[in-house]
Amino acid sequence: MTTLNRALFLVLLLSLAICVGAGAFWYNFTRVSMINAKEGVRFNVPPGATYKTISTDLSHQHLISHPLLFNIFIKYSGKKHNLKAGEYVLAYGSTPLQVLNQLTTGAGLLYHSFTVVPGSTFRQLRSALNKNSYLKHVSLNLSDAELAKRLGIAVANPEGLFFPDTYYFALGSSDLVILKNAYIAMQEKLNYAWQHRAANLPLKTPYEVLIAASIIEKETGLKEERPIIAAVLENRLRQNILLQFDPTVIYGLGARYEGKIYLTNLRENNPYNTYVHKGLPPTPISMPSLVSITAITQPDQNNYLYFVAKGDGLSHQFSTTLLEHYTAVAAAKNYHPWYFNADLMRGYLIKIFGQKMFNTN
Repeated sequence: MTTLNRALFLVLLLSLAICVGAGAFWYNFTRVSMINAKEGVRFNVPPGATYKTISTDLSHQHLISHPLLFNIFIKYSGKKHNLKAGEYVLAYGSTPLQVLNQLTTGAGLLYHSFTVVPGSTFRQLRSALNKNSYLKHVSLNLSDAELAKRLGIAVANPEGLFFPDTYYFALGSSDLVILKNAYIAMQEKLNYAWQHRAANLPLKTPYEVLIAASIIEKETGLKEERPIIAAVLENRLRQNILLQFDPTVIYGLGARYEGKIYLTNLRENNPYNTYVHKGLPPTPISMPSLVSITAITQPDQNNYLYFVAKGDGLSHQFSTTLLEHYTAVAAAKNYHPWYFNADLMRGYLIKIFGQKMFNTN
């Protein structure tokens, strides 16, 4: 073998050794465990993170020793644009290859939950969202009207338009995502209920159904009573009688409500006071559950016009006539059925005939 051939042979042999060594190193790098904690490791991929950010963060958590190699690994895997934001648990024994597959498929992604509580108001919903540390608070400095516009809601006051349910989201998700999903869910539930409503309801639109359902939601916590109270509300609408539902008064008072409704509150001229204004209030007063939406579109068949809370603090006594109602009130308040003091009688006459009948100054 000539000197030249021997040199070429040595170069080829060295090149082969380098390739084999590099291949072995690369195989070892991509397939040997990088997660040695038995309980696994939590790792967060922020929204908009690049593959270089991922490598740097893995290095800072001492999960990889060579971030540059991991950069190359991700870049030439063809998956650098497939990274999915969120919080992961990287399992014990995971290799770089398994970690990359996990971060690009979303496998093992941790989800947090947020619950829209039935009967809550939009103000309460926004407050709960703002206190959730797992969400990105995009809506924080938006007015209700601005927020409604961002969500594609046609009305400026989005009260009642978000379906009470538990929604799941990845760490760092926008609070607008929760609201949008809850809004879409409410539209679906409301439209289905409207399409399957009972005949001859005194409600003209799905939005009126939503308003009425929001009142029912606040009026009773008993599922079995909701169709009955829904019938009372609709019976009063049909007869053009003031609804006189206390939750509408409370909503109209807002932060001024002190836990008790006074006669001055019943006389107050605001659009939510159903002791003063006939018909439904201008917007919902809460986020109604599906039970309340179903109750108002499939009400009980009865002639009740009145109800009063019983002494158990949960259920109600229903009446068709004013005399029956007075008797029920007396029983609830431990009065003799035929005894009414002047204040009680005056209050009920105002509820029925309106404040203008009396000089209350």
